[in-house]
Amino acid sequence: MTNRAAFVLGNRKMEIRPAEKPACGDRDALVKISYCGVCGSDVHFYEHGEPAFPDVYPFVLGHECAGEVVETGKDVRGLKAGDRVALEPGIACGECEWCRGGKYNLCPSVKFLSAPTYHGAMRTYVSHPANLCFKLPGNVPSMDGALIEPLAVGLNAVVQSGITIGKKAVVLGAGCIGLVTLLSLKAMGVEDVTVVDLFDIRLEKAKELGAAHIVNARNTDAIEAVLDIYGKYGPDYVFETAGSVHTAAQTVYMVKRGGVIVMVGNTVGQTPFNFQLLVDKEIQIKSVFRYRNIYPVAIEALATGKIDIGRIVTRVYPFEQAVEAFEASISDKQNMVKAVIQISKTEGE
Repeated sequence: MTNRAAFVLGNRKMEIRPAEKPACGDRDALVKISYCGVCGSDVHFYEHGEPAFPDVYPFVLGHECAGEVVETGKDVRGLKAGDRVALEPGIACGECEWCRGGKYNLCPSVKFLSAPTYHGAMRTYVSHPANLCFKLPGNVPSMDGALIEPLAVGLNAVVQSGITIGKKAVVLGAGCIGLVTLLSLKAMGVEDVTVVDLFDIRLEKAKELGAAHIVNARNTDAIEAVLDIYGKYGPDYVFETAGSVHTAAQTVYMVKRGGVIVMVGNTVGQTPFNFQLLVDKEIQIKSVFRYRNIYPVAIEALATGKIDIGRIVTRVYPFEQAVEAFEASISDKQNMVKAVIQISKTEGE
């Protein structure tokens, strides 16, 4: 078994090199990675690095992944060689107050694939805790399995929001996370969803995936447009997925009195926010960090056809073109919703 990995060597420098094959621990599964999605956080690290870890290179990115089990540890039950699995990338400690309280996504000691200094999944073989390797049904392709990770973010946001059938929602941002939030809302029976973005091509994709309304914020005032759609009072829920200071500030002006704002995107920097209006309208703000206990739900949604996650993929690149996948994600952001890299072939697919 030859292991190879896409090593980042510095800003916008990546090479595929031989890598040491990981050992399979007693409670682990050794997985041959089939597909790995290119996440926005991967692209940011590839382009800018991480100042807090200047000596992390060479480093392997990737955490949206699925593959085939080739070996299991002696204490593993329920998995065997040949099973196709999706990997939940965060390995929590299991001992802290957040883990014990059921919110393991908040574990301060988590080891997360591709978060420095823990190597990611853009390599042929990965050893991972077996309890974080979720078996894929026969009708769920391995590529879709790799996309369960970003889907889990949107699905968790929708579940945590408490939204119900009949409510109206706005999603700010039509990138990968915005689109999986839209798909999750639709799967939960929420039909009236408006998606706001700056690029027509992304908005057309949102329309294709079921958005009832789309708003191009480059050409119009997004707040006015949303209030026009919802009869001046606004929607019941606003999901901020763009991770923009500007859109984060807009949420309080859009949402209905007594409504809910859900912060999903990673908004960096100080955000000007009208807290007086927040109080006047008695708005709730909910934030979600990654996900927890949601992979089985996401897999069920794919297996039953409630969500067709493969429709968000823009292009699949062979492993040898990993650099091209990252460069396209930088230079063609308005068109590149989701790049996926095929690391290796999976039997039967």
